[in-house]
Amino acid sequence: MKGDGSIPRRRKRALAAILLFAAAGILQGRNATIEELKLRLNDPRHDRLGTLRHLEEALILRGSREQARQDYRSALATYEEAISILKEHGNIPPTVALLINLGTAQIILGEYDRAVEVLLRALSAAEKGDDPTLISSSAYLLGYAHRDLKNYDLAMSYFLKSRDTAQSSGNTPQVIMAQNEIGNVQVFSGQYAEAATSKEEALKLARDNGDIEILSNVLNDIGVLHLEMDRPARALPYLRESLSIGRKLNNARTIIIALQNIADAQRRTGRLEESAAGLKEARALAEKSGLEPLAAETRRHLSATFEAMGDYPRALAEYHGYQETWEQLFTREKSKQIAEMQTLYEVEKGRRENESLRREQELGALALTKQRSQRNFLFFTALLVLILAGVLYNRFLFKSRANRRLEEANAKITAQQAKLEEAYLRAEELARHDPLTGLPNRRAALGVIEREKSRFARGRKPFALIMADIDGFKTINDTVGHDAGDYLLKAAAELFSRSIRAQDSVARWGGDEFLFLLPETGMDGARIFCQGIAAKTAAADFRFKGQSLQISASLGAAVYDSEDRNIEECLREADQDMYRRKPARRG
Repeated sequence: MKGDGSIPRRRKRALAAILLFAAAGILQGRNATIEELKLRLNDPRHDRLGTLRHLEEALILRGSREQARQDYRSALATYEEAISILKEHGNIPPTVALLINLGTAQIILGEYDRAVEVLLRALSAAEKGDDPTLISSSAYLLGYAHRDLKNYDLAMSYFLKSRDTAQSSGNTPQVIMAQNEIGNVQVFSGQYAEAATSKEEALKLARDNGDIEILSNVLNDIGVLHLEMDRPARALPYLRESLSIGRKLNNARTIIIALQNIADAQRRTGRLEESAAGLKEARALAEKSGLEPLAAETRRHLSATFEAMGDYPRALAEYHGYQETWEQLFTREKSKQIAEMQTLYEVEKGRRENESLRREQELGALALTKQRSQRNFLFFTALLVLILAGVLYNRFLFKSRANRRLEEANAKITAQQAKLEEAYLRAEELARHDPLTGLPNRRAALGVIEREKSRFARGRKPFALIMADIDGFKTINDTVGHDAGDYLLKAAAELFSRSIRAQDSVARWGGDEFLFLLPETGMDGARIFCQGIAAKTAAADFRFKGQSLQISASLGAAVYDSEDRNIEECLREADQDMYRRKPARRG
């Protein structure tokens, strides 16, 4: 695995296949244009609701065609226009097909917070309508969004739901895509043997099915699996076949991602000039196509290639460009919104289940009331004692059974409420902690920094930000293995946690980088702290499976001591200071 415990983000080309079912059969036998349908909305001779639905279908078809041409911005604008028209003319809810198309375009363009909100609405509506095709598609796209957001537990649950629903309805293409993504999540989790089994199954299904676009996705991801297992020579045939299909289809996304992964394999085998040339082609195509997330990912690959060439200034520039783009795409607020939206979906789902249980209670209570009335009637009509006794005995049995049903219903409601509380806690945990080391993640660290900045405004006491990087990490990761790399990250995290004061904090910033925050600390104190951490790291005897792993740490410091400064400036200073203090060649 990579330094941050996951493989690089990759944007899927198969998402376009999700859109095809929505456009199929639309406007058959309807010759009116979009503009004509808009005019009909103000004509009382026409059924406005019917016209709105015809117009929605026409706009879905147009957006699907724009997406097929890889004009993703235009497709997004078309879907949003359809939503706006439905809202303007009577607040009509959009169909699930429109929500799925809109969410797909948002994922492709990196708008994950908006996509999750839209797709949760789509899944909820599809479940109410009990439509397996729409349920499978919505679940797949939600899994895809959470996979890119590194919410791997949620991603796996959605992909399993998509695959199982598609299998029950005989939707083979959807089964293949979901099975392939299940393998990807297993790769992210370091379960390489399980991932290989999942992907071989997906590859066999894809070759038998004959859809070359889906086949290109599976081929690319099998290539990436071999890269993660440090087998670049075995990865290249799969990646080149995927690239060949992408060029044949003229699919920019397929071409860009294949070029990125081929360049990764070439870099690992020492073919650095070929690696750089392929990445430059990928970046130019991503920028031309308006695919900002893919352009940023290409810069990360270029940084690694330039570093391997020994061109450290260009490597650093490319890496900072990559970081700045992803900070814009993944803000703390977006992460919070996504966690809140996921929890709201769970709450709504639980609410529907509780409502069903309450209805069952009400029916039971009504039945008891009716039976009591019948019993009183029989009593006052002075029926025979034996008949009355028999009736009363039967009513007693019914009441006992009804009471048991009510008790069972109450127990189900209590259990469901406990599940909802657990969902809230899990969403909060996913949003704020690094799953490998257990330390706070970057977003949580930024929250701590903001609170310390507020304290400075009240008490004027400076605080230090210290960036730390593990020297030699990549060499150990490449030579000893990814398991050793994961062990080092966890061991370093434990060492750093033991080495700070109660009021200090340490977070995993990303990859093999850590960030310390030292309240009420100036530059002199920060330098002393850096020396202490560096000495402890160098003296530590890290042992992995009996093998001693010797590493060191480079640390850089910056101090926030004036409201004229900003946090981004301090973080950049600490990062630059850290790079100045690294050994001649970074490991």
